[in-house]
Amino acid sequence: MATAFSQRAQCLIEQFGAYRAAQGTSVHVDGALTVGENIADLGGLRLAYEALFDGSPHDQRAGELDARQLFFLGYAQTHCENVRTELATTRAQTDPHAPGWLRVNGPLSNLPELATAFQCANGTPMARATRCEVW
Repeated sequence: MATAFSQRAQCLIEQFGAYRAAQGTSVHVDGALTVGENIADLGGLRLAYEALFDGSPHDQRAGELDARQLFFLGYAQTHCENVRTELATTRAQTDPHAPGWLRVNGPLSNLPELATAFQCANGTPMARATRCEVW
């Protein structure tokens, strides 16, 4: 069981290790350092989504967005930040949390529910061809 978990976690290590800390820099996020928080973000998002959309109808809309789209947008807004490139590169090597924008794009790109909600084609940045699933 531990081996299977380690293999699934390795997917996130590789995914996040491929991300650059900020635009214009060659420094990558340390996927091994951030893996615990990345697992927590992905698992928490999945549980929150399943709890909210438990099969009951959710046809509310806010403007042009439906309830599922609003869920993902609300999550993304929790990680809004403005960080200088120098700080982003330092954090990428020392902080167990991925940069805020990656705490959004990373886990969301692994959720087929997001791809469905926003009609993202498979293999695009927000609908990874090979999705990481830990739980």
